Amino acid sequence: MVINNEDLRENYNLLETIEYVLQKEVATIKNDKSRVDKIVPERLLKVYSLKQNVALTFADNLVKIAYENSVISLVATFEKIVFAKYRTSYGTIRKLVAENAKKPLDYFKAREKFINDNIDKLSGIIYLIEGHISGELLEKLKLIKDHRNYIAHGKRDVAAPAIEMKISEIVMVLDNVIREIES
Repeated sequence: MVINNEDLRENYNLLETIEYVLQKEVATIKNDKSRVDKIVPERLLKVYSLKQNVALTFADNLVKIAYENSVISLVATFEKIVFAKYRTSYGTIRKLVAENAKKPLDYFKAREKFINDNIDKLSGIIYLIEGHISGELLEKLKLIKDHRNYIAHGKRDVAAPAIEMKISEIVMVLDNVIREIES
């Protein structure tokens, strides 16, 4: 798997490492409930390790929380990257017009205020790039947005996403979106 964007790749490498460590630890907990005491802070010793079902539930919750935080972290990194790209391209266009127009309009001030005040979320990114990336990729990005929103907003007011993507699938979609935006 090749992730082109450096920031996204670094974040994914860290998240994948956490996932890997957790998977190894969870596998040992399934065979030995006392293994929980090797990974928890001192104040939690014997809290989750006394009963097998409590230890397994704790381990499952660790994996679930790590996954959910990974989704949020990857999307936050993606947003940071895309907004930085937008602002850079916008500044380049503005500078070019200012240098080459006899009387530049205040249009750019109004446009900058409109964009910077209103497009500051993943839904805004989707609005900006709709029609500029493939339909299939856009649909996957919308699934990721819905999944992130479900997690980030406390799993309330909306149904759980129909499809739960692996972290590796999410990072590839986000990287492909960035690649298509750049081309």
